[in-house]
Amino acid sequence: VKLCDTQIALFAATGKVELGSTLEDFMKAFVPDPKLRIIMATMAESGRTIDHKVKTASCGGTACTNVFGDEQLAVDMLADKVLFEGLKHCGVCEIACSEENPVPLPMGGSGYSVCFDPLDGSSIVDTNFSVGTIFGVWPGDRIVGTTGRDLAASGIIVYGPRTVLCVAFKGVAGTFDFMLQDDGKWHLVKETTTIGEGKLFSPGNLRCTYDNPEYLKLLSYYNNEQYTLRYTGGMVPDVYQLLIKGRGVFTNVISPTTKAKLRLSFEVAPIALLIENAGGASSCDGKSVSALDVAITGIDQRTEVCFGSRTEVARFEQFMAGQVSARLAATLSAEELAKATAAPKASKLLTDAADPVPAFVPPVWKPQPVPDISAKIGESLEEVLAKAVPDLKLRRVMTTMANSCRIISHKVKTAATTGTAATNVFGDEQLAVDMVADKVLFDGLSHCEACEIACSEENPVPLEMGGSGYSVCFDPLDGSSIVDTNFSVGTIFGVWPGNRIIGTTGRDLAASGICVYGPRTVLCVAFKDYPGTHDFLLGDDGKWTYVKAYTHIGEGKMFAPGNLRCTLDNPEYERLISYYTRQQYTLRYTGGMVPDVYQMLVKEKGVFTNVISPSTKAKLRLSFEAAPIALLVEKAGGASSCDGKGVSALDVQINGIDQRTQVCFGSRTEVARFEHYLNGKVSERLLAE
Repeated sequence: VKLCDTQIALFAATGKVELGSTLEDFMKAFVPDPKLRIIMATMAESGRTIDHKVKTASCGGTACTNVFGDEQLAVDMLADKVLFEGLKHCGVCEIACSEENPVPLPMGGSGYSVCFDPLDGSSIVDTNFSVGTIFGVWPGDRIVGTTGRDLAASGIIVYGPRTVLCVAFKGVAGTFDFMLQDDGKWHLVKETTTIGEGKLFSPGNLRCTYDNPEYLKLLSYYNNEQYTLRYTGGMVPDVYQLLIKGRGVFTNVISPTTKAKLRLSFEVAPIALLIENAGGASSCDGKSVSALDVAITGIDQRTEVCFGSRTEVARFEQFMAGQVSARLAATLSAEELAKATAAPKASKLLTDAADPVPAFVPPVWKPQPVPDISAKIGESLEEVLAKAVPDLKLRRVMTTMANSCRIISHKVKTAATTGTAATNVFGDEQLAVDMVADKVLFDGLSHCEACEIACSEENPVPLEMGGSGYSVCFDPLDGSSIVDTNFSVGTIFGVWPGNRIIGTTGRDLAASGICVYGPRTVLCVAFKDYPGTHDFLLGDDGKWTYVKAYTHIGEGKMFAPGNLRCTLDNPEYERLISYYTRQQYTLRYTGGMVPDVYQMLVKEKGVFTNVISPSTKAKLRLSFEAAPIALLVEKAGGASSCDGKGVSALDVQINGIDQRTQVCFGSRTEVARFEHYLNGKVSERLLAE
């Protein structure tokens, strides 16, 4: 396929397959059975339809529950209907079943049976995290009584900033990624044949560490060895990152008080084929067997599982079962086996059995007044700005940023990024799509006539834009290191009046915003002199529509712990993380500040933390990230604590563009708890709110 000029660095060719080939051409070359080709083409076509429905879905609440008792958003049912309709008309599907309709239904064709989860991760659709479809294709007319070894093919479809179909076929080595292009076709962009070593972990069901000591020791090992934490709560993106990064481990286990959640037929067996065909391994059912070897005795059969490199899965078995299975040990070299079974160098546990910190007593907060918001849901961005922003120049800056974010959204959608193109002046790894986003924003501001100076993380020296009125500081693509995984990423920006940023504080901000590039593109903004924080959804027509106002962040057990590894030498942070784990908070941490903070606004609960220690320096920059996001959070009824001094991130003076800080965002109670654990007391300014 000929790449358009908006596409960035395609994956390197392997010589085994022709990258850029369409899914149709690929299957003609590698899948001899025409009926199987029809099934796979049907799933791909259905995925294209679901992608559009996810991008335009209204995901504000629960529509119903499925028969297994899971909460089910309306978009689940839409996806379910699309897949059944496709299979019913393809002519080669005998039976099909889904998590929402688990009784196998005759499809009227002959050849194959399909089992699918139409929208895995539906509970996080509203947060704009990446989600996905999972499916397995079995020959004949039955699924119960088979194993994953009988699968003819399987796949996942990742609905994120880009839409990617990842498939594997029985008897064909490798796992293959096809990206949905603007022409509506799926084009091959990557072949994965190796999942090797690398310190990346995705720990499902973290709360069961409370009464599963083996799992607690395993996760403590990961943290003690400074593995990178990435866990969205969606199985599709969390496993897909292992394939993209070519390393890492995904775990989801049980305990006496937490039952298995993952279903063998809908999720585990299909994903196991992807992982094992890509050179990885799986361990399932608490019996150290491959997930492909477990007999499916019922559609609702559930299991614990580990996916990852062979060494990581062997390590999982060593911790959880006390030994590595013979079938897995036979695939490892003596060196790999020794590494997997080596005794941990450190024994520090991620969670204390009891809290050594004096009890935190949540303050009694003053009631927050309900703000009067004149903007109406369904209005355009321009209509809302006319009500919220009297200054025409500020309106022009905000519409310029919105237009630039619309362009960036398309560039992120069509970017295939696998490596680092450059580093910025602060030494951060910088993918090519960063620089594209940076250029788009500078170009927009230089032509808007209302911007005096602008600077970015990639170009931190303030540049004259030729206009008058405001100055803009932005991070063009926060989370660029996870762009390749198809996790959600975003742009952050702050707008200050006049021609300077240094010497100001966040209190001087006229406006700020984030743009979340996920399955949907959402612009979230706040203004100094207008109540609330406000969401605009990018429609198919290229226009921004007002969809939600946030005025309250309340209580709820959800945490996003940035820089987790610094718990090794920051005892206060260690105790705070221990508290979250012991109290069974839900873990949601993608490694991108924009989606990790945005989920708090959407869920109206939770806490985001990113702190320092003697061995880990502050990473977040006050002007590019902390201050603009603080305005969003505090305008939404939340709070912030910054700089290790118990002050709001809006009150810290910006003394340099590269000024960095530790920070906490969340509900007032969660930020007070953060200060209690980190500083030993809650700040007076927070108590006064």
